[in-house]
Amino acid sequence: MNFRQIEAFRLIMLRGTMTAAAEELHTSQPSISRLIGELEESLKLKLFTRNAGRLQPTDAGTSFYQEVERSFVGLDNLTQSARQIRIFGTGRLRVAGTPAIVQSVMPEVMVEYREKYPNVMVSLEMRSESTVRRWTSSSYCDIGFATIAAETLGVNAETLYKLPALCAVPSRHSLARRKIITVNDLEGENLILPSHAEETRLTLDKALEQAGVTPTPAIETPYGALTCMLAAQGLGIGLVNPLVAATNKHTGVVFRPFDTEILFEGYVVYPRVHDHNPVVKDFIRMTRAHIDLAVAKYSS
Repeated sequence: MNFRQIEAFRLIMLRGTMTAAAEELHTSQPSISRLIGELEESLKLKLFTRNAGRLQPTDAGTSFYQEVERSFVGLDNLTQSARQIRIFGTGRLRVAGTPAIVQSVMPEVMVEYREKYPNVMVSLEMRSESTVRRWTSSSYCDIGFATIAAETLGVNAETLYKLPALCAVPSRHSLARRKIITVNDLEGENLILPSHAEETRLTLDKALEQAGVTPTPAIETPYGALTCMLAAQGLGIGLVNPLVAATNKHTGVVFRPFDTEILFEGYVVYPRVHDHNPVVKDFIRMTRAHIDLAVAKYSS
């Protein structure tokens, strides 16, 4: 199997006939037919049948085409990367992070970064924890922002923050008048809970059990920004990362300290090959500074 055979197969699938594929490849129809025959022999698969003189892909041919398209998407990405290198040089920074970072301080970080590095193309993605770690370990991204400090070969992990949880309380709720929320205050209250897989949920469940408190589980979500929005609608009380609270734009919700220590943690992860990359280091430095600014009002 070689690239010429795959290219011929793909063009037949896209154009519908060997003649059209031959025209696009600037060759003859018999040459295309020979390439397909060689490909079928190599794969030990029947890719096409003829129906009333027209080519029809078999089930195997259709399935194989789906895999081919995935590969060509990757090639298109490489082409785009080469174009970016031609335009911007090697100055491209790929950043992936979980929502707590990306939806809070990252816009401000980007403003400062773009002012200092106007010729650096930044690709910013918001992804799940597992995707951020996978992309970082494979060097698909240059910087990742995660919430778990799992050790990964070839990847540096540095602590960004460890912040005590705040209670997001509907502003019209009676508890909004309190300066601090205790675990006993949650008795019988509707709670907006973190997902079961999160460490904050395990710690909260344990604290409630030890205090003998029985709240009413109302909604479950892993997203702090959504917790704020739901609390603003009066749907319950939730625990949120102070970083998310500091950048909350919704009225109808207030934030109060919680008397039980439940920590939200954040880490920056990056391939060790970038240990001395000033572009990467500067982005991390700016992110740390903006995190400090965002949570300063809750640090007392």
